[in-house]
Amino acid sequence: MKKLILSLLLIIFPTIALAEPIRVVLLNPGGNHWFWNMMIDYMQAAAEDLDMQLEVISSDRDHYLTVQQAKEVVSRKIPPDYIITGNEKSNAGQVIRVADEAGVKVFLFNNGFVNVNDIEAYGQPREKYKHWIGEMIPNNFSAGYQIGETLINRALESHSTDQEGKIPIAAIAGAFATHASSERVRGLRAVVGEFADQVELLQVIPSNWTYERAEKIGKALFERYKNVRIIWGANDTTAMGAMSAANSLGKKPGEDVFFGGCGWYGPALEMIHKGTLTTSVGGHFMEGGWAMVLLHDYHHGKDFISDPIETKMYSIDKRNIEKYSKTFVKQQWQNIDFKKFSKVHNPNLKKYDFSLEAVLQQF
Repeated sequence: MKKLILSLLLIIFPTIALAEPIRVVLLNPGGNHWFWNMMIDYMQAAAEDLDMQLEVISSDRDHYLTVQQAKEVVSRKIPPDYIITGNEKSNAGQVIRVADEAGVKVFLFNNGFVNVNDIEAYGQPREKYKHWIGEMIPNNFSAGYQIGETLINRALESHSTDQEGKIPIAAIAGAFATHASSERVRGLRAVVGEFADQVELLQVIPSNWTYERAEKIGKALFERYKNVRIIWGANDTTAMGAMSAANSLGKKPGEDVFFGGCGWYGPALEMIHKGTLTTSVGGHFMEGGWAMVLLHDYHHGKDFISDPIETKMYSIDKRNIEKYSKTFVKQQWQNIDFKKFSKVHNPNLKKYDFSLEAVLQQF
C-alpha cells in the first residue's frame, strides 16, 4: 500500500526525490567506555531525529587501528558521507589525509591538534585539506582549571593546610600524549599558579583514564605523601579510583581528602549528592550530537563555517547538583528534539545555540 501511494505521489509530483539518509561513521577510540557510550547514545538520539545513519567503529584505544579502519571505510564501494574522528595520540592527521585523498568529508572532534608540528602540517579545516570540513574541540584547559579551582576553594574552606600552611595537591592525568589530558593538566597548573602561596602541586601521574590504574596510583600517592588533601582527576573514573584507595586506607573523601573529576558520569554525580566527590566538570559528551546537527545542516546547504561554534564545559558541584542531576543521571535523550537546534529546520535561527540552558529547556 505504501509503495502504491508513493508511486502515485511521484506521478503527481515528479519533482519529489527519495532522499537517502545521511551516512556518518564515528571512529570511536574508546571502545566500551562509559564516556564514549554517553556520547554515542547522544549522537544516536540526534541521528534518529535528523534522518541520519550513524555507524560506530571502535578501536579500544589502539590509535594505529583507527587509521586502518579509516582506510577500510573510505575504500568501501559506497563510502559514508562523513567520518567523525578524534585525535588519539596524534592519529587524526593520518585519518584526515586518508579521507581527503578518497574525497570523503571528515569532521574532527573531542581531541584536537596540540603538537606544533601537527598544527603546522594540517593547519585549519579547509585550509590545506578541503575535505576536512570542520572541528569541534572542547575547552579542556578550562575544564582542568575549573576542577582545580573548585577543589582548592573547597579545601580552603575546610582549612586543609599542612604544617607549612599549604594545601598539598596530587593529580592523576589521563592517557599520555592525549590532547584532552594534556590540556586539562595545563589548566590545573594555571590555577595552581594563581594560588601559589596557598597550594603545592606534588606530582602528576598518567593513568590511561581507568579506574583500576587510578586506584593503584592513588594508593602509591597516599603512601608517598601522607598529608595530600586534594586529588585532581582528569576524568571521573580516575577520581573515583583514587577515592577507592582513600577509603581502603581509612580516609574520608569529602572530609580528609577532596576529589574532583571530569565527564558527568552518572555514579560520579551520585557521589556529589553524597558529598564524597566535590565536583565533576563536563557536558562535552554532547558535542557528538552537535556535530551531527552541523553535518546535517551542511549536507542540506547550510554551511556552519560562518558561525564559529564555541562549546563550554560546566562544573557540577554541591551548588547546582539538584538542578542538573535529574537530567544527566537519567540521560533520556529521546526527550530532546534535535531539529530545534538545526538551521535547516529553523530558517530564522541566526546562530547555533548548543548551551546547557538550551538543552535543559528541552526537559
